[in-house]
Parts: sequence; C-alpha cells; structure tokens
Amino acid sequence: MKLPYGYVLVGEEITIHEARADVVRSIFEYYLVGASLGKIVDMLFAKSIPSPTGNPKWTRAAVDKLLANKKYIPIVGMKVYLDTQFEKDHRCNVDYDKARHPRKSTRYQSSSIELE
Repeated sequence: MKLPYGYVLVGEEITIHEARADVVRSIFEYYLVGASLGKIVDMLFAKSIPSPTGNPKWTRAAVDKLLANKKYIPIVGMKVYLDTQFEKDHRCNVDYDKARHPRKSTRYQSSSIELE
C-alpha cells in the first residue's frame, strides 16, 4: 500500500509526517492565492523539495492530483480543501476534446431556414 505524500506508517498506524504536511499546506496555500500548477512546481523545485516519487522536480499532474485528493482534509482542514475544489472548478471552465484542444462548451446551432 502506497501512502499519500504527507503521511507515514509508524508501527501499524498511519500518522501525519509534519515536515511533508507543511509542504502539503503550502501547496494548497499557494494555489488558493492564485499560483498556477506550474508556479507551484517551480516553487517546490526552488526550495529543493523532491516529489513523492523522489524526483527532484514535481510534475503539474502530481500537484493537481494532490490538490484533488480528499485524504489531505486532515492536514489542511475541510474549509481549505473545499475552497481549493471551488477554485479548481472556477479555473477549469474550458471544455477540452480528446486531443486536449479547448472547445466551446455549447455547440453552434444554426437557425432553421426553409428552402423552396
């Protein structure tokens, strides 16, 4: 079983790893004040904080996944977690097709014209 970043197994009990929990809190904090996923990745790299997999640089996908994970509620609190989810929804109001190209959320509908 792989534990989420910020947690550690002590004996048979899962507990919060305080140093990593501070990193998790700062990720949520930076996101809520308007930092993009890329800016958060850059901040973590500048502070020499390795990714959960041990790589020197986090990926935007890893940060996005962390921000969406309900398992961080005990670390950041319910209000911060929910505020982050509302912010994510607010920022992601563009619909994408399968090739990840942005598209309009409503389709164009032509008016019906009768041909004689």
